[in-house]
Amino acid sequence: MPHHRSLAPPADQRAGGAPKIHPELRRHYDAVYDLLLDGRNLRNTGLALDLGAGDGSALGAIALGTGLRGVAVERSPSEHWLGPDGWQIVRADASRLPFTDGAFGAALMVDVFEWLRHPAAALAEAGRVTAGPIVVVQTDWDGLWFECEEAETGRELTRLFTSGAPAELTSRLSSAVSGANLSVRQRSAATIRAERLEPGTLAWDVLATMRRWLVIDGALVRARRFDDWLAELHAAAAKRHFSMLLQRQIWVIEGGAQD
Repeated sequence: MPHHRSLAPPADQRAGGAPKIHPELRRHYDAVYDLLLDGRNLRNTGLALDLGAGDGSALGAIALGTGLRGVAVERSPSEHWLGPDGWQIVRADASRLPFTDGAFGAALMVDVFEWLRHPAAALAEAGRVTAGPIVVVQTDWDGLWFECEEAETGRELTRLFTSGAPAELTSRLSSAVSGANLSVRQRSAATIRAERLEPGTLAWDVLATMRRWLVIDGALVRARRFDDWLAELHAAAAKRHFSMLLQRQIWVIEGGAQD
């Protein structure tokens, strides 16, 4: 099965077993952290729940060095944890969480929605065990865009990469929230633009993930074709004619265990 679509760099490019925080995403992740705290200080936030944590990369980018503690839930935990220290890792299904009502002060779901088999059930469970906000961050992959001269090739390869991602993301999220009998307190979109294509940049790592997904794991595209397009992107970047654009939706959902 192809690797998870995410904004984290591919696992084999994360040196030293530490999460990587792209400069283009730092303000975005700081904003997500503030939403988790919900105006509280860290001491009053309580334990947090990261639902669908993967290897902890997203959690690490959001909470590393902050002192936030909690539990990371994943159906198939990674052997190499890249999240912050002090977090308990629990193997569980999102729709059947082994926690008591209101056990957590906040919950986080980053690029998890598209992989949930029963989104409403998972949100209902998150609401049951969370006494504070549930922060859902989901990349709107339909909006992924690369600007360069070879735009047609880019559109085709990007469509292949994003196929299977949730279409009509806003309506599907709304339906899942309604089905979970929860309510949306706030929703916004973060527009992320990357104009550099160098090692360590966001665009570089997204393209590395795309290549692995399309060429190696999925065998959907010949390596030569992808690499020819990649060479065009590098040429455009050298002339400062390159950019990558994507959006993330950020929803703050009221947990069902609130007083």
